[in-house]
Amino acid sequence: MHKTAIPLLFACLANSASADWTAEWQGVWQHPEPIHSPTSVDVARSATGHVLAALAVGHHGFNHAALVRFAADGTFDWLREAVSGETIGMSALGDGSRAAIVDGSGADGARIQVRAYDLATGELAWSDTTRVGRFVGGAHRTATASNGDLLVRASDGGDLVVLRYSADGTPLADWRWSSGQALASADDILALPDGGAMVAGRGAAIGGGYLTVRFAADGAVVFTDREDGELGNPLGSPRLAAVSDGIVVAGAPESRFGVFKAQVWKLSADGARVWTHALPNPAGDFGSLDTAGIATRDDDVFVTLAGNPADGFRLVRLDGADGAVLHDAHGGVGGMPTTLVQATNGRFLVGGFDFIDSSGHVGARIAEFDAEGAPCRASANLGLHGGVAAAGDGDGWLTLGNGAWIDGVGSEALVARYDASAPCERGETVFTNGFDATPARAPQARRDLAL
Repeated sequence: MHKTAIPLLFACLANSASADWTAEWQGVWQHPEPIHSPTSVDVARSATGHVLAALAVGHHGFNHAALVRFAADGTFDWLREAVSGETIGMSALGDGSRAAIVDGSGADGARIQVRAYDLATGELAWSDTTRVGRFVGGAHRTATASNGDLLVRASDGGDLVVLRYSADGTPLADWRWSSGQALASADDILALPDGGAMVAGRGAAIGGGYLTVRFAADGAVVFTDREDGELGNPLGSPRLAAVSDGIVVAGAPESRFGVFKAQVWKLSADGARVWTHALPNPAGDFGSLDTAGIATRDDDVFVTLAGNPADGFRLVRLDGADGAVLHDAHGGVGGMPTTLVQATNGRFLVGGFDFIDSSGHVGARIAEFDAEGAPCRASANLGLHGGVAAAGDGDGWLTLGNGAWIDGVGSEALVARYDASAPCERGETVFTNGFDATPARAPQARRDLAL
């Protein structure tokens, strides 16, 4: 098969005051079917130096989970796919020489399929279809344990579950915690350095609250936490991030005004509640505001927020000690953010989309912030139609999205790399700490749930 790596010729302008932000390279997949429709799921640099892309691909009336390998410079290498459920995740295995694609659906008792590939050859190393559970969308669907095992978050009735496999494909005992509710969803997973993991989820839509559980390396439950917000109704998907002295969780429970109300709460290493803080909303009490990504640096917390598209890509920095808002910055592009990632130099990238015409079509957007959370660069000209998946790549960024739709063909999956080291040239903070009149709550005792 012919292999190509296509350099970008278009300029990425944040606005008239900033320099062009052009990708270092762009790679295009090659799909064997003449008509195909991809949706971006995840992108990452493997330990072997390759760029891996996970996509949902529609053709012949079925959804497929695809793993695509590109060379270090974006040259297409190979594609592997299989008929799949609607939810897809990707993780490295063992020493990083293999990668797993996991798929399933949101139905109770649905099959969860795992396929692991050797990244050097593209050969199927192992597969498993013996596990079942609800496998829904969310921030992270899978994780790599500190020993290289594969962790898959799922739910079974009211139980939050971690399905586990060794790197060579041996099924391991599940980790499981019962919420005591009839139905719960597992929405995010975070592998911990001690070999354990955190799982965040949601209970029943009415009164079920946000649920967080920490598992030890042996599967024992270390602690659980519940956050109800004002009404107990969990709306936005929860998101997890680690700090040196605990865990932070972001979510958006329903407010007493019936809208998403974004907030963040911090748990100590033993599960005690340290603080809980509502996030600043320029639309006021009646405007919905969800969290779209969370990250940490030097134990401070950075959250990107999805509210009114006119508010654009925002990055809010919270003091990790008490949850106070340190600053709230605007990235220079409008639209709805969907992801937040970090580079090794501390910079942040917010990815998302905005409407580009009156027919409802959307185009991808990215906004870069420096390590302190101040705006750096932005681009509304990625050449991607739809949303964007992104990942930190050393001192750069990887993006994954779709090219323009072509009648009778579909669209092509495009991967690109941007630098994260050029000088920051634009942007200003749009809100200050005084904007948010909601004080951080005082530290609270640990709140364990029924085990």
